[in-house]
Amino acid sequence: MLWKLLLIASLCLSPVLVRAQEEDQIMDGDEDSLDDGAPLDDGSPLDDGEPIVHEERTTEEEDFVIKASPDAKVFYAFPKMSDETRFPGGKMVKTLIGFQNNGHKSFIVENVEAGFRYPMDYNYVIQNFTSFRYNREVAPGATQTFLYMFVPSEQLAGGSRTFSLVMSLNYKDDEGNLFIDSPFNETVSVYEVDEGFDTEIFFMYILLAAFFGIMLFGAQYLLSSAFGGRKPARKTIETGTGGGIDYDYIPRDHLKKTAKAGKRD
Repeated sequence: MLWKLLLIASLCLSPVLVRAQEEDQIMDGDEDSLDDGAPLDDGSPLDDGEPIVHEERTTEEEDFVIKASPDAKVFYAFPKMSDETRFPGGKMVKTLIGFQNNGHKSFIVENVEAGFRYPMDYNYVIQNFTSFRYNREVAPGATQTFLYMFVPSEQLAGGSRTFSLVMSLNYKDDEGNLFIDSPFNETVSVYEVDEGFDTEIFFMYILLAAFFGIMLFGAQYLLSSAFGGRKPARKTIETGTGGGIDYDYIPRDHLKKTAKAGKRD
């Protein structure tokens, strides 16, 4: 009986001993490989032996950004605005943009565009206004003024919200080089216009009243022509006969004169 127990115990412990021996051999092999190998170098190159080189921007790519010409000067004016930072919502705003050519070459002013942008992120457009195209040439030493108009949205009026009004003037020289300048780039707000008397609504009510009056007059004319076309018959007035005349009311002298005149005839 005892030898059976020993045999069963040896069979159970034999796989554990074999697994432990295999793990010891693997650990010994890893240590030998680490000892024989070269030490790691953090600054060693990649597998191809070439270090990574960062590409540098060329001067042509940096100069590709469109800028303003040093030979041109732009300026602006709001003729009917006392405060250039507050604009009425739903009303047209007129802007005069001046372009002065201080160089020796002619410039061609192509267009002017504007819009409301988010002050914290100029790439976010809140309202984009219509672009005005001019294509007008400005000779050297000359100055020209361009009219630009835009209408701020009524939905932006009210509150303490502010927007960045950015105007961009695009132009080029004789050689086709493009330039861009911003005559106005400021933080503004839009206020709601409070009008006590609206003339448009007043005239609209007048037109409606006149329209209804014409309609009533036409209806009355049609009804009168349809139901009142027959005219009543005229009453005959009897004048009497010659024998029914009462001569007592006629003076006698007058009767004598008429009798004498009849005899003469």
